[in-house]
Amino acid sequence: MSLKGLGKKLFIGGSAVGVLALGGGYATYQRRLKENRSMSAEAFNSQQDSSKVAWSLAHLTTKDSGLLPKLYRYTTCPWCGTVKSFLDCNNVNHECVEVEPMLKGELKESAYKKVPQLRFDVNGEKGPYLVDSKVIVDTLAQQLGYGKQLSDEEVQRWREWARGPLVRLMTLEFNKSLIDAWSGYSYIDKCDTIPTWNKWFLKVVGAPVMYLVALKITRPNLIKDGYMKEGDVPSVQFNAQLKRFAEEALVDPKTKKAKVFHGGNKPDLADMDTFGVLQAVRGHRIYDEIIMKSDLSSWLKEMDKAAGNAAYGKS
Repeated sequence: MSLKGLGKKLFIGGSAVGVLALGGGYATYQRRLKENRSMSAEAFNSQQDSSKVAWSLAHLTTKDSGLLPKLYRYTTCPWCGTVKSFLDCNNVNHECVEVEPMLKGELKESAYKKVPQLRFDVNGEKGPYLVDSKVIVDTLAQQLGYGKQLSDEEVQRWREWARGPLVRLMTLEFNKSLIDAWSGYSYIDKCDTIPTWNKWFLKVVGAPVMYLVALKITRPNLIKDGYMKEGDVPSVQFNAQLKRFAEEALVDPKTKKAKVFHGGNKPDLADMDTFGVLQAVRGHRIYDEIIMKSDLSSWLKEMDKAAGNAAYGKS
């Protein structure tokens, strides 16, 4: 067989594998969506033992209570990041469980199939759950003295911004090309609990799916909602939103002086939600660019201190 003929066969074979992989990825993605819709967060939370949930909430920061909440998450999930940010900034001892994004075997005992999930284990015994990032954060916030912030229009405005346009623009920029989408799964290389074949499946199949979702779903929705126009570059719009946060949320409206946090001298719920969202890209190109090119570098450093994180630096 000639080299030309061999090359043609390899090309056709590679293309077929790619199509099959993408088809398998799309089927898996559709299965995930079906699972996600199979039970609502409201229904699942209502099935939990309310007395055990109440006891757990009352002992969130109590030493020697035996309580050790488990946070089921994806490292690159911005909504998971908002929960972790709150837990860290409020010194709530917890354990993170990394969920494999496609097959989600770590959630097999839970009837709810989305992350984040917070399970209140006590002395090693499996406890009740709270699910849905906003429900988790708001419930814990009410318990830990943030009640006024939950009804503060300014705080809530920035929280909605962080969980809305900021998340979607960041997701679009994170998956702006197949190479970027592939790179987005690099975090799983450090997850010893995820089998090697799962890691390859995620990269080969998951990355193209996330790229197509960003291109065909996230971008059109951003345009529809007025956060982008046809022809806009995602990075430009994303950076514009970061600049908006720096110039509006981190500046005192009366004195026009810069603030350490939106909350003043300590983080409030707006700071924690925004910081948590951005932690989904920590260690990636986007996070490095935020530090180097935006006005949020000092705020991120202060948030790291508040959360008890080591000073940022790519390993």
